[in-house]
Amino acid sequence: MNRLNPLNDFLFKKLFGEEKDKDILIGFLNAILKSDIVDVTIEKENLNRDKQDDKLGVLDIKAKTNMGEKFNIEVQLLDQKNMIPRTLFYWSKLYIEDFESGNPYSSLQRAVTINILDFKLDELRGEDFHTKFNLRESQSNNVLTNLLEIHFIEFPKFEEINDDVNNPLHRWLLFLKEDISEKKLREVISMDVILNKAEEKLLKLSADPETRKEYERRAKALSDERSRLEDAENTGILKVAKSLLNGGMPLYEVAKHTPYNAEDLEQMLRKHHLL
Repeated sequence: MNRLNPLNDFLFKKLFGEEKDKDILIGFLNAILKSDIVDVTIEKENLNRDKQDDKLGVLDIKAKTNMGEKFNIEVQLLDQKNMIPRTLFYWSKLYIEDFESGNPYSSLQRAVTINILDFKLDELRGEDFHTKFNLRESQSNNVLTNLLEIHFIEFPKFEEINDDVNNPLHRWLLFLKEDISEKKLREVISMDVILNKAEEKLLKLSADPETRKEYERRAKALSDERSRLEDAENTGILKVAKSLLNGGMPLYEVAKHTPYNAEDLEQMLRKHHLL
């Protein structure tokens, strides 16, 4: 049975978001946060849809410790150019969702948002693959509070570095790779009993017909959305190119302002009846 891609957000939620296997989520959280969480409660939640006609919606995992500390993990496979405001929006909802009018503000608990991205975030150009943000004073760098904590893990950046199997987070991210070699996978899961359990669960899910059916449905929806975003980006580029051409700029010069060479740009402009 083929091992399905654990970064498919539907499959990721099945892997990490079930209360009966919460030790898998705890192991992953501890690797990311360098913490020693011993127990969480995973909140059951249906697919959240940003809009009624949104085929993708939001597949995230919410968990809480018995002290009230809250976590939200989301896998985002497509760059929709709104990750920062989107993250702050969902963090704010997480922070206040249990707060009732009349309660003291001191009852608000730390909320941690973790975004696992299958793309590089423009705002984090030059940063490491794993970044953590909180509220700090701009000159002294003193932390104002630990109530807010936001993590980004950019998977393409991780794939560009030399992995270290002795690093717990590296082991988990290697496990999440779709194209990990059998040798590397065996090495990684042999070092961590929870990772070994996660791999066994992944293989069971990969062999389940209903899981595969939903996995493929989700993969198709993501593929369709990726194509839509690429088409929208190309249309914007071509409109700019057309405007430059109308202004008298030669095609070979216009091409320098696009991701295409002059020949490809000309073909695309003709295809869209812009030339």
